[in-house]
Amino acid sequence: MNPIARKSDKKRAFTIVELLTVMSIIIILMGLLAPVMNKVRRYAMKVSQKNQFHGIDVALELFRSEFDGYPDSGPVDPTGAPYCGAMKLAEAMLGQDLLGFHPDSRFRADGFDGSPPPGPVQLYDPATEPERKEYVYLSLENAKTHRLNEIYSSFGPFTFPDRFVLCDEYSGTTSLTTGKRIGMPILYYKVNISLIAHDLTDPDNPQNMYKYQDNHELVGLGRPWDPGGAPHTLFTDPLQFYRSTWNEQIQSVTKPYRADSFILMSAGFDNEYGTPDDIFNFGN
Repeated sequence: MNPIARKSDKKRAFTIVELLTVMSIIIILMGLLAPVMNKVRRYAMKVSQKNQFHGIDVALELFRSEFDGYPDSGPVDPTGAPYCGAMKLAEAMLGQDLLGFHPDSRFRADGFDGSPPPGPVQLYDPATEPERKEYVYLSLENAKTHRLNEIYSSFGPFTFPDRFVLCDEYSGTTSLTTGKRIGMPILYYKVNISLIAHDLTDPDNPQNMYKYQDNHELVGLGRPWDPGGAPHTLFTDPLQFYRSTWNEQIQSVTKPYRADSFILMSAGFDNEYGTPDDIFNFGN
């Protein structure tokens, strides 16, 4: 009888060729999956941004119902001080101190009511908080509010850089106070329904229903993550605002989307205003 063969104690190892083959397959699969995962991530963030816009849309409708109109979005306040649409949006939604909007506000950068002597009266004072509690239109926890001087180190013409803006869902820059990643300001534009134009050739047409100037000084502060402060495309080419907001479905005349209300704008995935991935509160 032949003796039973002993099992070999020698362990079989992968050869170099086998290891390289497996690694090559993994690298190929990663190369194929990376673009897909990036697209999925972009889509998920876009959906999140659209949801944020929906919440602001609803809040602005509540504001309009209460005050018979949407907040102003002009680039300056009644005194001529720079106070852009993005800042006015934040004040309307939460007040300048995030404790509620004051119904007597005239959207002044300094927070005063503009009354004659012995005024003016500071509206955003802790003493006025009780009467402002009912005028909070967004949840503070979800509003993503940040002060302008938390985003930008240079403030251009803005004399009140501690005013708040609402920021988008993207992590486009780093907070100068906390070091955390935060979004770019949401730009707000209110339509002027008494005007008739949406000029794709002249951004300064006085008949334009929407005015790019409403946030032009803010966009002019540049890209905060860029040490050189490079300007946004939207700043150097304001016509991009009109091209992006043109409602091409209307063939008879050039009209913007949301020709009866307001436009919200996010800088999108690349965090730069005026590029194709900008997101608005209309369309897909």
